[in-house]
Amino acid sequence: MNMVIWRAWEALGGLATPKFVTRETAVLLILAASLLVFRTLRERCLMVWIVGWVAYLGAHHTLISASGQVNPYSIPVGHAEFILAVSLFAAGAFIYASARDLLAPLLVISIVLIAFAVVQGIWWPGSTTLHFALELSYRIVALAAAWQILRFRRARREIGPWMLAAGLLLLHLEWWPESSHLPADADVLLDMLLGLGMLLVVLDESRLHTRRLATLNALTTSIARAGENGPVAVTALKELKELMGANAAWFRLIDGRRLTLFQQIGLSAEFLRDRASIALADPVEHVPEQASPSVIGPAQLGEVVLPVFQREKLQQIIIATVPGKKATVGTLVLGSHKPKSYAPDEMTFLTTCAQQLGLALENLHLVEEILRSHRQWSNTFESIQDLVLLHDPEFRILKANPALLGRIGKSQSEVVGQLCEAVLPKTELTWTKCPYCHGQEVGFHEGPDLFGGFSVASTSTYTDQGTKQKGTIHVVRDITERRAAEQKYRSLFEQVQEGVFVASPDGKLLDCNDAFVRILGYSSREELLGKNVDTEFYASPEQRAVFRKEVEAHNFVRNFEVNIRHKDGSQITALESSFATRDAAGLIDCYQGFLLDITDKKQAEDEIRRRNRELNALNAMAVIATQSFDLDEILNLTLRQGISLFNAESGSVYFAESDTQFRRRGSWGQRLTDRKRLADVTFPDGLGELVTRSRADVLTGEYLAHVPPTVTEFVNAADMGSSIWVVLWGKDAPIGLMGISRGQNEGYSANDENLLVAIGRQLSTTVEKVRLYEESCKAYDDLRRAQEQLLQSEKMSAVGQLIAGVAHELNNPLTAILGYAQLLESEKLESRAMDYANKVFKQAQRTHRVVQNLLSFARQRKPEKHEFDVIKVLEEALLLRDYDMKVSNIKLEREIQSDVPAVSGDPHQVEQAFLNIINNALDAMMDEAVPEYAERKLLVRVRASDDLVIIEFQDSGPGLQEPNRIFEPFYTTKSVGKGTGLGLSICYGIVKEHGGEIAARNVAGGGAIIEVRFPSAGHAAEPQLAPSAQKRESALHGTILLVEDEEAVLEFERDVLAGAGAQVTTLTGFEAAKSAIESQSSDALIINGKMPGAGSVQQTHAWIAEKRPALSKHLLFTFSSLAEAEVRTFLEQNQVPFLVKPFEVGDLIANARRLLAKTKAAGAGS
Repeated sequence: MNMVIWRAWEALGGLATPKFVTRETAVLLILAASLLVFRTLRERCLMVWIVGWVAYLGAHHTLISASGQVNPYSIPVGHAEFILAVSLFAAGAFIYASARDLLAPLLVISIVLIAFAVVQGIWWPGSTTLHFALELSYRIVALAAAWQILRFRRARREIGPWMLAAGLLLLHLEWWPESSHLPADADVLLDMLLGLGMLLVVLDESRLHTRRLATLNALTTSIARAGENGPVAVTALKELKELMGANAAWFRLIDGRRLTLFQQIGLSAEFLRDRASIALADPVEHVPEQASPSVIGPAQLGEVVLPVFQREKLQQIIIATVPGKKATVGTLVLGSHKPKSYAPDEMTFLTTCAQQLGLALENLHLVEEILRSHRQWSNTFESIQDLVLLHDPEFRILKANPALLGRIGKSQSEVVGQLCEAVLPKTELTWTKCPYCHGQEVGFHEGPDLFGGFSVASTSTYTDQGTKQKGTIHVVRDITERRAAEQKYRSLFEQVQEGVFVASPDGKLLDCNDAFVRILGYSSREELLGKNVDTEFYASPEQRAVFRKEVEAHNFVRNFEVNIRHKDGSQITALESSFATRDAAGLIDCYQGFLLDITDKKQAEDEIRRRNRELNALNAMAVIATQSFDLDEILNLTLRQGISLFNAESGSVYFAESDTQFRRRGSWGQRLTDRKRLADVTFPDGLGELVTRSRADVLTGEYLAHVPPTVTEFVNAADMGSSIWVVLWGKDAPIGLMGISRGQNEGYSANDENLLVAIGRQLSTTVEKVRLYEESCKAYDDLRRAQEQLLQSEKMSAVGQLIAGVAHELNNPLTAILGYAQLLESEKLESRAMDYANKVFKQAQRTHRVVQNLLSFARQRKPEKHEFDVIKVLEEALLLRDYDMKVSNIKLEREIQSDVPAVSGDPHQVEQAFLNIINNALDAMMDEAVPEYAERKLLVRVRASDDLVIIEFQDSGPGLQEPNRIFEPFYTTKSVGKGTGLGLSICYGIVKEHGGEIAARNVAGGGAIIEVRFPSAGHAAEPQLAPSAQKRESALHGTILLVEDEEAVLEFERDVLAGAGAQVTTLTGFEAAKSAIESQSSDALIINGKMPGAGSVQQTHAWIAEKRPALSKHLLFTFSSLAEAEVRTFLEQNQVPFLVKPFEVGDLIANARRLLAKTKAAGAGS
């Protein structure tokens, strides 16, 4: 029958439809394979794709059937079916790619495209434009599906998504004849590509699900086998890393406020060093707030941590929270080198793994806690030193601790299950069933022990939770030693010398020992028991309140000082050390403590403290006396220490100005009005004969009756309350008085008087020391001033010797320059040459004046006072520093009044004073504090006013720091080595010696003024007459022997004398001159007074007088400088002519003429 029906269907089907072609057969195979896979793997996307393949098969079948028929609706229907198939394929792709939000738009687009395909095929079948629009529309849908698939599976090494995407993109409609150029089997291959892609995607998903289940299974297995956190986390990380296609994975545990990296795979050592522990609120790896994992890309990594992840080549991380039962355990992090997208099922799987990992860690911790608790209980049970016995209701032993087993000498296996009577001894005590039960299930029992001695047994019962079997636990403690100690401590309680007591919380005395009774002055213990400690013994309720507060806070007090009331009413001081015993509720049950009587010790401490205060005060005074020489500081400290030591209110110290006059030098604690009162006191008769004769230290009442009335009046007037006065004695006489005063009716003990006398004697010694120190300082200052003045004098002497040597070297060439210039003037020269010669002569004269001024300034001489022109002296001083002022760019200005009268005094000393003032002004203007660009100017004013000549020196320097001190000896503001501080002090002395005044002040605009005032002579200085010009004389006739060591001077003198007509013989050495003098006959001798190799002038003159007596009368000495007074005196007394270089031509010729004239006169007389 079935065969007949099949044959009929085959005949009818062959007439109605054509046979399936190769492409349709391939589609049917793909459809069949999809159905077979769907039976096993119930994937939703596969179900949609199966429906799509059915539509796709129908579309091709319809289009193939339409090619052999004339039905106009076949092609539009086939196109509509094709659009439906494409839409179903895209819908399955969206479902696979977890893009379900695109299904609704896809539905709308699919309906529109299907309607458009039907309308276009019916109404405009030949429109190429509409055909292109339809083609473009479904390809956009296919492209969107392919893009979703590739985006969803990006960065994964799977071929299925790529084949599926390629198949979707290559789907096309058959348009004849446009598609005729494709190979015959191309459509079949494309359909197979699409079908295989779908099947591979489904199989990959199945394989992925299988691996996930395997991962969870491996994780569960590792949890069951692992013994610690490390292997569990490592196993999970390895599986997750491979399954999720990650490049690194790590697990962090929450540790307080930080996330600590616990396990990792794929991270470098640098990453572990930089991010091993991070904050819980880390901007990147924080715990996600939502339950699902958090995906973080490069944009969210942040600038700070981005380089760390870039070094690991991690472009994306996903963080999952690892939850526990009560709180979050940590985070699970996966890192990838390339960004990936994760499906919801992947996110769910990662969340499940994190939860499983958290559960594993907590379970592992729980197992460890159980094992640890069991070990701790076992260790505790075995380490208990007391005897522990467990038995059942039938008194069979369940367990015994090592302490009990050691006592009976048996092992655990030997006693478990045995009756107590069979195991425990009965030698010391008779018992039945159990020696510790005593007919009670719970409680304590104290008495004799079965092992001997005494014990206390704690009994309790329990019920086993598994077997519901009851048991009894005995904990037995040996109290034999404790009972012996109690007896010993009871004896100690009775015999100890410190008071021991026990009191109730309300203060009732419960017990005490004999020492406590004795301390309080009672005769028996019965008199004290029952009395209230708070009200009857404590003298101060406040102390008792503080005691209770301390005990409540700390449960004890130690060395608590209290005042206890004695039986006779007196108070004693005691130290109490007590503690509180509390009941089970924590309330105080009683007070127990010791009481130590420290009354005698307290008095001794007070006395020691008083003595220490005295010693400290004396020591402080001694220290200040040895370390300070400031008398005011010493007096203030002494008074302050004395007032503090004696609890006084005020104190004063008076020093003796003379035998009868006393002045207050120091005071402390007095009001201003009291300080002004009695500042100076006078005792016409001194302190009295009795005080002086007996050298009394304290003015007590017995002395006040015999001292002069003025002393008594002073003591009574200075007494502000109760005062005491001590006499400060020096070596032979009193040097002062010291007194202190305190309140009314407060007397002074003998110890107070002795202490005050000791302070007074120490103060007297200190005052004598300070005065001796001040005298030593004054003597030292005088000595130092004398040494400085001596040093200054030696320096001036050295300067004089230096200047004399310089003058000698300068005067020789100056002699030649001046002489030759004069000789040139006598020649008939051109006017211009004559002018040059005149200028050379004037400048040489100026140089000669400078040298003469230097010699005059440096020459040591006795002051010679006479009237002189102060302006000339001032100009000579300025000339000495003229060069320095020009080099230093210091401008010199003069404001000199005409007709300034003369001044009487020593011009050389005044010149020295002016020079010191000028030097100080120049030093001030060259100071570093003056800017280089500032104008430097020295203004000198000279004027006459009111019989005074006033000279002012104004500089543009920084001014004077202390104008009132600059004339003090050794005062200087210059740096070390630049000044001695004596310059202006010497000026002050010179001006005062001349009856003048000198003062200094600052100028408002900057700089300082030194003003010098001298008494005027009342008239102008007498002008010095210039030497008259030498009149022309006749020529010289005679022979002159010329001896000079300076070649230039020798030539000049020879040219002058020879030009004047004399016959000149020149020699440059003294030995040659001696030979010539002895052997040759000369009319005159001109010789340098300081020839090298020659002796003094006196010796030279004596030798010539001896060898050539006649020639000694025709002798002329020349000197570069003649500073020696004895040489000048010798020449003047022996009438020996001399010339001081530089001299003029006329002077030399005139002296030579006089020598030759003497020769002629001597020859005529002979």
